[in-house]
Amino acid sequence: MMIAESGKLAVGQLSQKVYYWVLVLEGSAMRPSTQAKQAKFLAEATELFFEQGYEGTNLDQLIERCGGSKQTLYRYFGDKQGLLKAVVANFTEQAWQVIELKDAKGPALRQQLVEFGCRYRTLLNSAQLAKLFRLLIARVNQDPELIGFFLDRTVRYSQQLLSQHLAQLVEQGALVLADPELASDQFLAALRGRSFIEALLVDLQQQESAASCRHHAEAAVTWLLGDATSA
Repeated sequence: MMIAESGKLAVGQLSQKVYYWVLVLEGSAMRPSTQAKQAKFLAEATELFFEQGYEGTNLDQLIERCGGSKQTLYRYFGDKQGLLKAVVANFTEQAWQVIELKDAKGPALRQQLVEFGCRYRTLLNSAQLAKLFRLLIARVNQDPELIGFFLDRTVRYSQQLLSQHLAQLVEQGALVLADPELASDQFLAALRGRSFIEALLVDLQQQESAASCRHHAEAAVTWLLGDATSA
């Protein structure tokens, strides 16, 4: 992990990458009060970015909501661009917990995949994720590095996680799949469905029901497994 050496560089000279790693230092290396301040800044910054967009948000608004000073903000995040990256990092770390997978075989495998599908689909259709996508789409030309960072921690991460999980099941003899990577891509696409695009473009008045979500997840799992489950 890359950490800025204290006193070697002025705040304005540090790169965005250094600022990011300063932000994600192990919790034990920071005082609880510092962690609480950072969490407050991130929560309020997320709300401001979602409400007003990147261009419409300024750091003075954040200071007004959270207190403190710009110097503190710069020390934590570098600048507004670094703050947005920290918001993305914080959001995606929470999302990782949603799509965690554990070993399972037989009937338990189907149940695990259905539960994964429900969690994944619910996350994709959430208002918060839709707002984050819209925020980042507006930054595609201005900050391609951030877009790559986001994709690595979301779309690419979830497919890699599932692909490795399916490949491990194939090795264990629990599944028969010719191409686990392709299967994972198609399975996740089946879970996303039409509703994901709609959620990005329209503020949905209500979340998908649990029954509907499970119905879609079970259909996707049935397609994935088919006759692939070994006897």
